Amino acid sequence: MSRSDLEVGYFCRECSDYNVYAVPPKFPVFCSYCEAPNESSPSEALAAGGPIDSCPQCGNLFFFTRKDFPQQLGCAAVTATVVLSSLAYAFWHFPAALAVLVVASAADFMLYHRLGEVTVCYQCHAELRGFERNPEHKTFDMHRAEEYEQRS
Repeated sequence: MSRSDLEVGYFCRECSDYNVYAVPPKFPVFCSYCEAPNESSPSEALAAGGPIDSCPQCGNLFFFTRKDFPQQLGCAAVTATVVLSSLAYAFWHFPAALAVLVVASAADFMLYHRLGEVTVCYQCHAELRGFERNPEHKTFDMHRAEEYEQRS
């Protein structure tokens, strides 16, 4: 990604609407729904496009990485696959159901290898795209997420 593709997606503290701004932000940044001001403070390293060291929204130091794909769409795809394979099994038996599952698996495999990653803050769930990957940020850790959930 180029320098101009650095962006932060965040949830407004007032109305919970999802907003996106480019880094470095052209201040001031306002919510697109309620027009509440966004108080972000990207670190110098983050503003320069370096690895993510702290959250520009809340200052948190802990992040996880995941594929940059809408989770609701992923759940809908799994549900559709289950329904279609069940219908195929009911009407055309096992080979048709297996064919549906194989096609869905192949599509999932291709998507997985084509999609980029997004880094997500455990505390405020801000999504940071286009930044240099920090090797300290691993995949989602349920224990750490529960620690943050208990704090709120």
